[in-house]
Amino acid sequence: MVLGLALAVGCSGATEEPPPGAVTGQITAVGRDDRGVIRTFTVEDDGTDYRVRIDPSRDYGFDLEHLVEHRTQRLPVRVTLEQRGEEIYAIEILDA
Repeated sequence: MVLGLALAVGCSGATEEPPPGAVTGQITAVGRDDRGVIRTFTVEDDGTDYRVRIDPSRDYGFDLEHLVEHRTQRLPVRVTLEQRGEEIYAIEILDA
C-alpha cells in the first residue's frame, strides 16, 4: 500500500502540461548547491513560476552571478527551455 502511494506521488507530475519553448519574466529565486554554485533559478511568467535548471555543460555566455543582479533589480529575462524528463533546463538566457 505504501509503495502504491509513493508511485502515485512520484508520477503525479506526468500529467502536467509541458513547459512552453521559452518564457519571459522576472527571476524570483536563485538556487545554489552546497559550494555556492548557481544550479537553478525560478522565472515568473504571466502568473506561472518555472523552476529552471542550469545545464553544467553549457556556456551561457555570461557569469551566472548576473542572474542574482536580475533578481535583485527585477530586470526581466527571456529563457529558452528544454524539458528533460521531469526537469526543465535553460538552453539560452537573455536580457529581455
